[in-house]
Amino acid sequence: MPEAASYRKVDLHTHSTRSDGKLSPTQLIDLAAEQKVSLFALTDHDTLDGLSEARQRAAEHELSFINGVELSTQWNGIPLHMVALNFSDDNSALQAIVKQNQSIRLDRARRIADLLVKQGLPDLFDEASTLAGESQLGRPHFAQLLVEKGLVKDANKAFDRYLGNKRLGKLRDVWPELEDVLGALAEQGMELILAHPKRYPLTVTKLRRLLGDFSKWGGTGIEVASGNERPDHVRLLESLSTTFGLKASAGSDYHGPFGPWMQVGKFTQIHESQVDLVWQHWH
Repeated sequence: MPEAASYRKVDLHTHSTRSDGKLSPTQLIDLAAEQKVSLFALTDHDTLDGLSEARQRAAEHELSFINGVELSTQWNGIPLHMVALNFSDDNSALQAIVKQNQSIRLDRARRIADLLVKQGLPDLFDEASTLAGESQLGRPHFAQLLVEKGLVKDANKAFDRYLGNKRLGKLRDVWPELEDVLGALAEQGMELILAHPKRYPLTVTKLRRLLGDFSKWGGTGIEVASGNERPDHVRLLESLSTTFGLKASAGSDYHGPFGPWMQVGKFTQIHESQVDLVWQHWH
């Protein structure tokens, strides 16, 4: 079994302020260097905007940087996330999917604003957009405005009273179908990784069906460890990655400094010798 230091060198799932993380791409790379990570991917949700900044800072630290993005998709009506890794900056197929998902996210924010108006609040869309700046507009920005305007005591109250699913409904987004996304990207020379497979509302039987489809449609790997994953889940995912001929990826899914396990370069230990590690295919 590898020592802890051997798996802290890689982190292939992280987020910056360009989506819903707390650190800028530059700050995130600085933290990765501080944590002695040597192979790093920025995988913001449905945006490529932070890659150039992160890559430039990584070069200053002599840290190996991999292009990444976490794409929103759906399979049998269930929202899923897929991490694309190691693609070229000018990949037009990927850019088209990112643009489509950005449009879906913007429409979602507009619907949130409209639903808040129906609850008797002012239209906060423009202010929330300004507040979001380069990050992705979402419910946390509306919550912050409600606090700043004195309409609620804190963000928790904002969600309880106005922004929770009970108030807004499920707000189900019509994300692109997994089969279509994989069909568009499978021949583009990138790694297509199913993110945190054990976080979805799936039985093991349904997860096996998903992985069968994922592999058949062109997926190349799964995250066997994502942040503070339960060890028994990691063992299961290691086994499934081998069964379905999928490479193994891993990452912290870092968003910000929320606790000892939410740190760049930290995730539950994996049995590296028992899986086909995705990063071993990169030279």
